[in-house]
Amino acid sequence: MDIRKAGVDMSVFKVLLICTVFSYTAAEIQILINPINLPENMLPGTQLSRAYDKDVAGKADAYHFLNKTKDFIIDASSGIITSTRIFNYETDPRRFLLIVDTGGLVRHVLTINIIDVPEPPNCTADPQFSSGTAILEIDEDYPLFQSIYRVTATDEDSSNGDRLMYSIETQLSGPKNGANSFGVDSVSGIVSLRGNDTLDFDAGYKVFQLVLRATDTTGLFCQGTLIIRIRNINDEKPQFEPFPLNTINVTEEKPVGEIIGRVKATDQDEDSSITYSFKTQQEMFGLDPFTGILTLLKPLNLDNPNNTKTYSLDVEARDNGNNTSTYMFTVFVENVDDPIICDSSFSTAAGVSVSVPENVPASAFIYMILARDPDPGQEVEHFQIVVAVRNRGNLSLESCTGTITINIRNVNDESPIFRYIPDAPINIYENLPVGKKLVKLTATDRDIGDSVHYEFIDTKKEFSINEDSGEVTIAYPLDYEDAATPHSWVLYFRAYDNGRVHSTTGTLTVILQDVNDNPPRCLQDIYIIELPENTPVGALVVSLTCTDEDGTVPNNNITYHLIMDTFASEMFTLMNNELKIGPTRLDYDNAIFAEMNFKYTLFVKVSDKGSPVLSTIITIIIRVSRINELNPMGSPSTFTFNIFENSPVDTLVGKITFTDADWPFNNVKYTIVGGNLGSPPKFYIEPDTGMIKLLGSLDRETESQFKMVVRITDLDNDAVPDPLRQRSGTAQVTVHVLNMNDEPPVCNPPHLETQIYSSIKIPFIQLNCSDKDSPQEHLSYSIVGGNTNNQFTLWRRGVDPPSLTTTQNSQYDAFQGIQDPLTFQLLIEVTDELGGNKASQLSATTTVIVHVFPWTTTQPTSSTKVTTTTITTSVLIKISYYWSPDNWIPAVLTLTGVLFVMCLYAVAWCLFKE
Repeated sequence: MDIRKAGVDMSVFKVLLICTVFSYTAAEIQILINPINLPENMLPGTQLSRAYDKDVAGKADAYHFLNKTKDFIIDASSGIITSTRIFNYETDPRRFLLIVDTGGLVRHVLTINIIDVPEPPNCTADPQFSSGTAILEIDEDYPLFQSIYRVTATDEDSSNGDRLMYSIETQLSGPKNGANSFGVDSVSGIVSLRGNDTLDFDAGYKVFQLVLRATDTTGLFCQGTLIIRIRNINDEKPQFEPFPLNTINVTEEKPVGEIIGRVKATDQDEDSSITYSFKTQQEMFGLDPFTGILTLLKPLNLDNPNNTKTYSLDVEARDNGNNTSTYMFTVFVENVDDPIICDSSFSTAAGVSVSVPENVPASAFIYMILARDPDPGQEVEHFQIVVAVRNRGNLSLESCTGTITINIRNVNDESPIFRYIPDAPINIYENLPVGKKLVKLTATDRDIGDSVHYEFIDTKKEFSINEDSGEVTIAYPLDYEDAATPHSWVLYFRAYDNGRVHSTTGTLTVILQDVNDNPPRCLQDIYIIELPENTPVGALVVSLTCTDEDGTVPNNNITYHLIMDTFASEMFTLMNNELKIGPTRLDYDNAIFAEMNFKYTLFVKVSDKGSPVLSTIITIIIRVSRINELNPMGSPSTFTFNIFENSPVDTLVGKITFTDADWPFNNVKYTIVGGNLGSPPKFYIEPDTGMIKLLGSLDRETESQFKMVVRITDLDNDAVPDPLRQRSGTAQVTVHVLNMNDEPPVCNPPHLETQIYSSIKIPFIQLNCSDKDSPQEHLSYSIVGGNTNNQFTLWRRGVDPPSLTTTQNSQYDAFQGIQDPLTFQLLIEVTDELGGNKASQLSATTTVIVHVFPWTTTQPTSSTKVTTTTITTSVLIKISYYWSPDNWIPAVLTLTGVLFVMCLYAVAWCLFKE
């Protein structure tokens, strides 16, 4: 419809439009919480805040966001704002600005900040490390401070400045404990040798188990296990067993080729062989490089001038790792008597065949035979028969010797003999790798050229034996917790020679030891629980169910440890596996708790008692719902206010302050429910502030005191609003109306007339004046007109109104003996607030007409003509002008200016729109 065609005055339309715009701009959108600090792990559907506009309250489809968003929604009817997903501080935007609109011209910007929540580091980049199965090997001479392994951990909070610190929680060595050889760089996580204790495989430090931890700046951590196996290297020097006094004593008659001694050296390195040699070439002595046996190469006959009584020998022992050591000792040659000189052919090394004639003297020494089986390792293949002939005729000790060589043929007649079988059972750990050597069985066969072989009599899948070396190794993964794996074995084995002609059997007991390789496992890793704040102390929150798959004590003994911040330390108690409320009750109504979004985040560390200790972290999120428990309270509960009777409407009388300890704090509504408020009511109370203001004018002279009863009701203190559960309190309010000088004095009657004689000396007439808001003592009187020659004055006694009297002291003083009547018209001013603020003083006047008659002894007759006097009243008005604005006047002027500008904007908008 065209408004101009309809004959509507456009100016009227514009005025109406301006008024409409003005009414909408007066609407205000309130948001309960703004800005909102939303933790990044908050679950979707959580109520974040609430918008409220009293102009659309109760309407459907009243609230909505102007800018489109899929992350937050606002309920169209209630204005409740909720999130639709879980946010990540590190990857999502950290601030959202949403414009809340209710259909008017005024919108409200809601700010939502995503708050970072500390998250534990992640050590799963290396699955074997986090699961405890990361294994590596290094040589025992591995250099110091060179990287062995690097712990790889990630932290989503690193983009916010969070830094990881690496540390070693436990460091175990085996089979010998106590070594502290490894360290980790706290910044890079690089594991290296630090030199506290050197690696020594031969000292028993063969394997190390490190529990490494990555901890962020908030104390959260992740950890894993690294097993480092030490490889043996040949790094030990042979050690000689010295001779007594480092000497060997031999006689000069020691035969060539005979053993004079044996040097022996030992090497701590496993499977190390030693060879011997002279440091300098020797002509007199020979040295077996493998056995260390010293033999005589040349005669030691001291009759030979080239031979000496002492020989210094320097022997070097070298292992297969080329490590050497030297031993020096001395050979002392003892002088003995020389034997007789025998036939040279008999004394040669080859020997001769001799025959004994029948006339050989009786008891002549003919043969001495040594028959024995060579010792293991000797290469002897023949026997020598030594024949000695001595002359006993003259008791001479002279003799001569010769040799007969008899060749010996070897026969396989010996069984293998075990040199080493462990006497005690062998204890092994379940996590040893396949191929790990348990023991090396050693058997020998005294038959020359015969070798020994090994086998199990009954086959065990878990173990294998090397046929040639006798090494028993692990052949199958061992798991103590596997029901199919025995916990002990008796291994029957056999050592046999070539062709299995002879054999020897033995037994070996192996016992499997449990290793703490299984952390506790729980039914749930995270619990989200909601409790009302009035849950009683001692109530069960949750019962944790955790088990440990390790098979022995203490590896499967579980303990629970509660980890929480100081704010929650008094709220919860963990007894064994049960989390309970206490010793302090839950309290929703706490500002610090509000910043925590009314939830507690607890961590329970579930650990076993094995070595190393393995643990699992359970997260428990407890959301507390609010309960309206407390009544609004005021201290005091009675209030007394004063207000001047001339106060304008909307003057603040006083403010009632009640508090409500239920969250949200002090969210109360004030309502006047009784009392004498006057008719119509003189007062009203703002429901949200408790400020009592003046609604109508006051008159202290009519009513000087008002009493009222105010009810204070709490709001939104339940998780689900329930009007029936609202709590309230009452306050008694007394308002005293203070007097203001708003009533001028009044004289009754307003004018007086009297007759006196000229000779009168006493007060002759008393004024009758009063003031509704001032007592008599606050009224002042003065003659301000008509008092010619000051012939009259006011005389006052006490607080009563004054009386009029003459100023004469003797007859005819004032009136000087008048002969004719005189009439005086006196104007008397009455002023209140005596001694008070002159600006607030009020005054009134009264007229007193005094007829003065001359004094005569004869009373005038009534026939005397009385002159009629016209009474006139002169009113004296004194006006004092001043202006002292109240505090609210500048605010009103400012608001009026703003509204005026908005009206101009609306008019301009209408004009441009046309």
